[in-house]
Amino acid sequence: MEKNKQKEKIYIRTVSTFFAIYLVLMIGFSVFLVFQEKKAADMELQTYALQINNRIENIIQNYLDNDENITDISKVKEELLQEHSFLTLMGSEVAIFTRDCKLLFNTNNYWLCSYTKYKKGNTHYIGYSYLNPKDWFSEQEIREIEGYLYAMPKARKIGDLSGYSVSLEGFWVDDMMIIPEKVTVTPMYAQSFDKKGNISSSSGIHTDDIVYFSDYKNTSDLPYFEHGSIIEDNNGNPNTERRIGLRTMVTDEAQLKKAINKFTGLRSMTQRIGFLTYRYYLPVPYQNTARVKDDQSLESSFWTVIGRDVNIGEKCFPTLGFVWVSCFITFSAAALMLARQTYKTYKQQEELENRRKEMTSALAHDLKTPLSIISGYAENLQADIHPEKREHYIEHIRENIKRMDRIIHKMLELTKLESSPIKISLEDVALADVCKIIIERYKPVWEDKQINVSLEGEAPIKADHSLMLRVIDNFFVNALDNTPEGGKISVRILDDTLEVYNSGSYIPEDKIEEIWLPFKKGDTARGNSKGTGLGLAIVRKILELHKFSYGVKNREEGVVFWFKFQ
Repeated sequence: MEKNKQKEKIYIRTVSTFFAIYLVLMIGFSVFLVFQEKKAADMELQTYALQINNRIENIIQNYLDNDENITDISKVKEELLQEHSFLTLMGSEVAIFTRDCKLLFNTNNYWLCSYTKYKKGNTHYIGYSYLNPKDWFSEQEIREIEGYLYAMPKARKIGDLSGYSVSLEGFWVDDMMIIPEKVTVTPMYAQSFDKKGNISSSSGIHTDDIVYFSDYKNTSDLPYFEHGSIIEDNNGNPNTERRIGLRTMVTDEAQLKKAINKFTGLRSMTQRIGFLTYRYYLPVPYQNTARVKDDQSLESSFWTVIGRDVNIGEKCFPTLGFVWVSCFITFSAAALMLARQTYKTYKQQEELENRRKEMTSALAHDLKTPLSIISGYAENLQADIHPEKREHYIEHIRENIKRMDRIIHKMLELTKLESSPIKISLEDVALADVCKIIIERYKPVWEDKQINVSLEGEAPIKADHSLMLRVIDNFFVNALDNTPEGGKISVRILDDTLEVYNSGSYIPEDKIEEIWLPFKKGDTARGNSKGTGLGLAIVRKILELHKFSYGVKNREEGVVFWFKFQ
């Protein structure tokens, strides 16, 4: 239970830290991206404003007198109407003012209409005019007609409603303004689809026409035309609250005068009108040049004002969405991996601490016995008890000092292997030769115990020669310590494995994994064992450095220690 709580605590702490870093980075990146998009929108508007101003200049200059006054305003408006789709690009609104800031022309919420003004031979000359729906229809009728004009039904099969055709059936033109006789709405139905599923053709059924009458009676002998079309605004319905607000801003004379007083070049003014929606306002002088008057104020023959609402969020959200999601996945994966590794490190440290405590206790236990013996014999020598055993006492003191020295030496050796990075010098090692050296080294011991020692097989391996000597030395000494008199030790070198078998001992199954740890032995009576309890721990560390697998298993009448070198 305590382990689960600790694990949960580590995971929560790690994930929370990563999540906090993630939020800080993402918020910072989002703010930066919004700022960059605002700058990009400003630059885009400036480029668009210059293009607009150049087009307006090309139109106006054809109708100017020497004093730069327009000679035929109707012609100018007619040509400007032909630029309607460009003037309202991306939902922009444009207004043109005279030098004294009087409104000359502006995009508006009127319906733009096109019709054949006249024709010569087979050539049709198209005319454009505005229709102010409020002059001829009720608000309910206007909403209905605009609903048809901007309807976007989704046709999925032939015969489905695909939209509406809104046309003028009979109308008069009075100074660029259309006076409708009637507006006809014809439902259109899908006739065919292309390979992508888009409508390629549709047709209307005039028996389903919806007709709106203006009830106008022509008493002024105005020119009459039989057919025209109401052009759909590419930016959607121009009568939305936001478009009306933008249009009001660009046509405001007071706003322009204030902007001229602060004019320092092509710099737009912005205001936030939504969470991430900004309204841009940019006045541009005629021919992109403003003159300084005697009173230091600026003057231009004409001023073009461009306004545009830009939803920065729409521009940023695709990038932000991808970055936020991808970074969330990356940070989550990194947090989980780090949390798992942190918990693993914590467990390893906990195990190392427990092992350290256990080793300290075991070391104290193993040193206690020889120290007690040394102390007892030293007291006997000091008190001159049994003088005839003086040599016996001295010999046992020496033996126990050697035993303590072995324990401390092995402890230092293990500590060095575990704490310091060991550089392995790989070379060709003949295992048979190494085994012969070890067997010969301990020949007096195994001959004295009448143990039968055999060696078979040979194999060259890539390993550190000195470390392999220590591995086989520890294996062999462990076998000697646990083989009874008259027993057997067999060393076998197979194609990929070295085995050291000794008879006469058995390791309890519940202890078989622990014997590789310091001071862990198959024989629980530690004090009665000749070994230090560190030899197999040293073997384990050396074999792990070589990335050799190893193990031990009980066999009938004995135990086999092994390691694989391939």
